[in-house]
Amino acid sequence: MAELVYTRVSTDEQSTVRQTHLLAEAGLAAGADGVRLFADPATSSKIPALERDGFRELAGYARPGDRLTVSELYRLCRDLADILAVRDWCQQHSVKLRVLSGALSGITDLAATDATTTMLVNVLISVGQFQRDLQNELTREGLATAWAQGTRSGRRPQVATIGALEKVRQEYREGASIAALARRHHVSRVAIRTALADLLPGRPEQPAPADIDESRPIRIELPGKIVRHLTGFVADLGEAERHALHRGREVQRGQGYSLHVTAPPHVHQALLTAAETVGENASAADRKAFRIYRDRLNAATT
Repeated sequence: MAELVYTRVSTDEQSTVRQTHLLAEAGLAAGADGVRLFADPATSSKIPALERDGFRELAGYARPGDRLTVSELYRLCRDLADILAVRDWCQQHSVKLRVLSGALSGITDLAATDATTTMLVNVLISVGQFQRDLQNELTREGLATAWAQGTRSGRRPQVATIGALEKVRQEYREGASIAALARRHHVSRVAIRTALADLLPGRPEQPAPADIDESRPIRIELPGKIVRHLTGFVADLGEAERHALHRGREVQRGQGYSLHVTAPPHVHQALLTAAETVGENASAADRKAFRIYRDRLNAATT
């Protein structure tokens, strides 16, 4: 019998540390006898389990008598229809199903066909689905109320570019207060404090972005959505920017990909500026991808 271990995270920023810890406690660490690991990195739970690349690989390897184990049920699937589909697949292929943590962790084999197991699976997952639906409903009502009162939601703006960051730092040195800088640059006070972290009392001053060697290449991982947007405007890019994109190393990320681009900071800044148009009629995922690139560039240059 083989132990088929499955892990999944929704985004590149998430870690599998908790999952691997729970699995290791059950003796299912990488390299253990009879253990085979399968993963779906950066894969949304909205994609049915049976349609994910990692799970398809697992399905191709599975043999009758094997056991599929996940650390937590929502790493495999979230709604009743999906778990029933996975359970049905396990029954058809004579594969046992086990969850290590949560309400269903006490059931030895979730794919068992006896009436008691079937009833417990249906009841517990239906209750979990009800809780998520209720939470989503309350969240939507709360947001609607807040918007009706004029409250703005979403992540507060940050000091986005190197030029703006240095301007904030210079104005602070000239005597401007944090509150005044926040009003002037239309960002939160927290964003200003972050930009001024090393200039605040009790903190040693670090070199400003302007002191960084602009000729030294840095490597930054560009989200695939940003890369697709930039390639659509490649004719508007300079020769250095086009060359940097062309030499980038593509890395698959679940259903998507990213591009490792090594270039001087000023080239990355030019690419970021070109990507600013992603905000025009862009989806939430596109805007998030832009913020990720901006934050990675700021972190690399400060």
